[in-house]
Amino acid sequence: MVQIENSVTVSGLLHFIKGDKKEKYFPFSIRHENLWTDGTVRKDFLTVRAFVPEVQERLKELAEGTAIKVEGVLRASRGSGDMYLSAERLEVLGQ
Repeated sequence: MVQIENSVTVSGLLHFIKGDKKEKYFPFSIRHENLWTDGTVRKDFLTVRAFVPEVQERLKELAEGTAIKVEGVLRASRGSGDMYLSAERLEVLGQ
């Protein structure tokens, strides 16, 4: 049996999401500001969940808007089918 991994790497600006303190993960998003076809700047957000304790602790030390690179696996939420990135590694860019 061949296992296919859906590992991805994404970089952008850290954006905190307020989550339920009972959750087992640390929710946040990565913000991208992209030039759109009409010349305006579009802000896109990728939802990310950090389950790994080391990644959670590192995130708590960072400020909103910090440039980061996240490596992880794409997942789908149960029920809604919304996609999110499950963060396995975090790197702060520009340090």
